[in-house]
Amino acid sequence: MSYTRSAVNSPRIVGAAERGGQALVGGDGADADGTATVAQRPYRRAPGQGQRFSADRWFARRAVTALTMGTVAVCCILNSVEIGRHGWSSDNWGIMPGFSELLLSLLAGFLLARRASGSHQLGWWWLVAGSLSWAGGQAIWMVIQYGLHRDATVSVATVGFVGWALCSAVGLLKLGGRSSALATTGAVISEAVVLTGSLGLLLWELVLAPTVTNASNVDIVMLAVVPLGTSFVISAVMLLSLHVRRPVIMVMGLAALGLIIAASLQTVRFTGGAVGLPAPHLLHQLSFVLVGLASVLPHKVVAAPVRTSLRRLAFTYLPMTVAIWVAVWHYFVQRRSADIVSISIAMATGAFLAISQITAWFDSERLAERLQNNVIRLRAAQADLRTLLDDLPEALVVLSAEGTIRDLNALTLELTGLTRDDLVGHSFARMVAADDYSRLGVMWQAMLLAEEVDKPIFELRHVDGSVAVVEADVHTPVHDPNRVVVALRDITQRVAESAELEQAQTRFRLAFQSAPIGMVMSSAATGRLLDVNEALAEMLGFQRSDLIGASLQDITHPDDWNVSRLQLASAADGAASSYKLDQRYIRADGQVVWARTSVSVMSDQQGNPLVIAHFEDITEERRAAAHLQWAASHDELTGLPNRTHFLEQLRRRLDGAELGSIAVLFIDLDNFKVVNDSLGHAVGDELLRGMSERLRSVVRDRDMLGRFGGDEFIVMLDGLQLDLSPADVAERLREAISQPLIVENSELYVSGSIGIAFADRAGVTAEELLRDADAAMYRAKTRGRDCVEAFAPGAHETSVLALRTSGELRHGLERGEIVPYYQPIVDLATGHLTGFEVLARWRHPDRGLLSPDQFLPMAEETGLIGDVGAAILRASLAQLGLWQANVPSLADVSIAVNVSVRQLVDARFHDVVAEALAETGVLADSLWLEITETALMSDVKSATIALRNLRSLGLHLSVDDFGTGYSSLTYLKRFPVEAIKVDRAFVKGLGIAAEDTTIVEAVVNLGRSLGLMVVAEGVETPVQLTRLREVGCHRAQGYLFGRPRPAALIE
Repeated sequence: MSYTRSAVNSPRIVGAAERGGQALVGGDGADADGTATVAQRPYRRAPGQGQRFSADRWFARRAVTALTMGTVAVCCILNSVEIGRHGWSSDNWGIMPGFSELLLSLLAGFLLARRASGSHQLGWWWLVAGSLSWAGGQAIWMVIQYGLHRDATVSVATVGFVGWALCSAVGLLKLGGRSSALATTGAVISEAVVLTGSLGLLLWELVLAPTVTNASNVDIVMLAVVPLGTSFVISAVMLLSLHVRRPVIMVMGLAALGLIIAASLQTVRFTGGAVGLPAPHLLHQLSFVLVGLASVLPHKVVAAPVRTSLRRLAFTYLPMTVAIWVAVWHYFVQRRSADIVSISIAMATGAFLAISQITAWFDSERLAERLQNNVIRLRAAQADLRTLLDDLPEALVVLSAEGTIRDLNALTLELTGLTRDDLVGHSFARMVAADDYSRLGVMWQAMLLAEEVDKPIFELRHVDGSVAVVEADVHTPVHDPNRVVVALRDITQRVAESAELEQAQTRFRLAFQSAPIGMVMSSAATGRLLDVNEALAEMLGFQRSDLIGASLQDITHPDDWNVSRLQLASAADGAASSYKLDQRYIRADGQVVWARTSVSVMSDQQGNPLVIAHFEDITEERRAAAHLQWAASHDELTGLPNRTHFLEQLRRRLDGAELGSIAVLFIDLDNFKVVNDSLGHAVGDELLRGMSERLRSVVRDRDMLGRFGGDEFIVMLDGLQLDLSPADVAERLREAISQPLIVENSELYVSGSIGIAFADRAGVTAEELLRDADAAMYRAKTRGRDCVEAFAPGAHETSVLALRTSGELRHGLERGEIVPYYQPIVDLATGHLTGFEVLARWRHPDRGLLSPDQFLPMAEETGLIGDVGAAILRASLAQLGLWQANVPSLADVSIAVNVSVRQLVDARFHDVVAEALAETGVLADSLWLEITETALMSDVKSATIALRNLRSLGLHLSVDDFGTGYSSLTYLKRFPVEAIKVDRAFVKGLGIAAEDTTIVEAVVNLGRSLGLMVVAEGVETPVQLTRLREVGCHRAQGYLFGRPRPAALIE
């Protein structure tokens, strides 16, 4: 049972809520126009919220405001002028106050017309008509008064003034006359006329009649009609204010009050009364200011009284009683003769009083008929409710707050076998078995304390001895908290079925847990493991509690999960009721278990698909099959793919591969036969196994290493478009082979001859590629072994060209064709030129100007790099000496000369540098020697000694292409260098590639932290320059500052 007794069920709070509901207009939570009241009105956005700004609307509002303020200001000025000219007495006033009155009445009509919209627009248009009627009357009055120079107090202009009263009264009734709290429209109008007659009679008898004793009957009627008409407006306001107090109605009442006072003063003035104040004109103007103000007030309910009948009677008949007393006093006590106005008012009031009573009688009859119909409908509803309760599928009992049965339905009687008289008026405990009394007491106590408890289950004893099991649900009606409704749901059959189901589940659980193979129950929709048996937990090495609640994906091998997921999804959709598959699972220790999985799909009680899976461990079976398959495609001694498997993979990768993206390396171990014959086959086998491990450590995972047979290995390199050089890989393989190998405490030395073949022509087959690599390997052996040879159709021509270049380089050095070019180096902080990097160029007599990559590699191979470096060093130092002596702007510049690894480790290089400095007379402080990071790390000890010797000359040292090698901070601090140069490869991606930007920033920060100058190479764009300045780089060089040029162009 879920029971909550909230605070709203309190009689006090419920009563307050009901009273609050009646306080709303009409009693139904809505305004008179049908809109929601404050309590139920939906959220309204603030002005402008969620609306697009409209310039036209904004200017229109500003224009109306300006017009209103301007009109009021003009009227104030006109009145001030008139008062200044003639004083405060209105007797001598001219046309200006009347004209002001005309302007304000027109302005009020204009403002009311702008407001006329929505469900009340008809009421607003009546108010507009009233203002225009007054304006028309005022215009006629001005023509008669100032145009014809006659007194216009009693004239046809009165029609316009009376028209204002009638139209305004109708408009106010339209604005406030739709509330259900009001009587019929006819009753309201008749009561308003009665009230008007009473007020008019009092006004006439007490104020106006004594002043018009000498006037004619026509004048008397004309003088009285305006105050009486205005009294009609006030009467309507008074009656409407009893039911719907809208600000618009209240302000219109004030305006009418002002007009009636002004009309009374005007009447007194016409009949000769001495009124020396400007009240009539100014009150007219003030009243229409109020009318204009009414157009901008909110049209909503401010308050709504609950009962208005007594107050309405007091408003209607108390003034009439006073008027009768005054009339009796005047005409029966003082014997005053009645005039035409008094008689007319009295007759009209009496007639409308009779009409009001007739209307009230019709309303009473109508309400009585409605009440009788409601009673009939209520009785029919009670009968329908009784039928409905008896037809409900649940037993229903209505209790009092003390637990006494107040009512029940037919099904309750059927469950107990008792009659209604046996139960109604008795305790609810009479229906419940004695064993459930304590549970019933707990439920009732929790209900009284507003606590939440589970739905209790009781046994109901039938008179025939049978038992019905019911589930109770308790509710407290909101509108009657002293009643408790108990719904009794017959669950006898459900309880019996639940017991049978529990027995079946127990039997299934025993079979499930005792099965000799692994079993799983999981959700087909989510894959969550609902239950597992001990056999599966033992198979996977988990505790059973660790597996329950986990996902099937958690124990399935990642490579097999996609297939399992698709099968589960198919089962969840009902496409397959069972299936089998072999797949891998992950044990707790990370080992892989193969299992033959048999899956059956069924539904639970809620219709959700469940999976029952059987797991048979087939790990050994799969392992044996895999070993057989592996043995057929691999070399048993080294574990490498054999020739057959290698060719199969090579064919597969060649199919659809891009030209030049695959290369094959053929490796032959030199002198292996000597080792095998002299030391025995066992040592030879160990040598082969050791070499296979070394070769495997060099190649990538995506490449393939295989054993061709004997002492021959083959390598397939794939993905050469990723800037992988087969020659570099072959060189690393050759170096790995040449390292000594310890076998049975003996150091064995062998070398390798390696041939390379490229799949660089269309239609090449795996056999052809392997043949070409084998041919290249044999050519390497013919060159003296322990080398790498690439197979290519144009290899001969390339060799001839290389040999010719080597000979011409020697002659070029002798003829001075190797010359220095200079590229500017700039200080980034000041933008000033600080020096040049010296770059070698070869002015070849036949091939033109050659760049360094076209001859320096040959110089390295032939040993001429030392002579080339010395020539460049001497020439650049000589040029620097000339600049410092003859060009003032270049007096403080320095030069940076690159040094190769062979030059650095050459014992004579120190003397070459010292002699060059001495010959040219250039200070050593003006010379920077740049050594690549890779050159320094090739022999750290020798490089350190050489650098220290060079540094002793007073020159500067820098590390070139920093970041492309593999130096550590320890070695960097050990070398006596003063600068590091950021490689152009990183500068190229600066500001574009996040990785390059991070590397440049790290190198700059590293240099600054070690006190080293940082120079950036390859600066080509302003973006790179800006970013280098931001990270704090000291100097830079590149095409942005200038390309390498000869000395003549520099000057």
